[in-house]
Amino acid sequence: MNYVFDASFVAALIIPDEKNPQVDRLYDTIENEDKRLSPHLLWYEIANVFMNLIRRKRHTYDEILRLFPIISNLQLTIDSETGIDYTQELLRLCNDFNLSSYDAVYLELAKRKRAVLCTLDKGLRAAAKKCGVAVLK
Repeated sequence: MNYVFDASFVAALIIPDEKNPQVDRLYDTIENEDKRLSPHLLWYEIANVFMNLIRRKRHTYDEILRLFPIISNLQLTIDSETGIDYTQELLRLCNDFNLSSYDAVYLELAKRKRAVLCTLDKGLRAAAKKCGVAVLK
């Protein structure tokens, strides 16, 4: 089975003070042979989350650096889809479901790969359900 991880889900898995027991339990249901996917966007979003944690003095730079091996252990496969057709599909999803282009990237990937979407974002979860994309419960 394929799974698409968004930044909210990854953050809840790896950031100590944002850990969520429910997310941990859901993650534990994913089998080793299942594919874990994310778009390139994930890296930009996670870097932004990390920088905000540092700026707000919730974590030091060195503490954040220690989270990278944990991300690596998630064994994410990064999707690199781009182009005109891709961008048109993102725009359609944004328009149809009132999403940001950032959220549409995750929904598009889950839809294209017939994957289960792993997100904590309520709006993205609702949009996924409306267009027939499974959401990790």
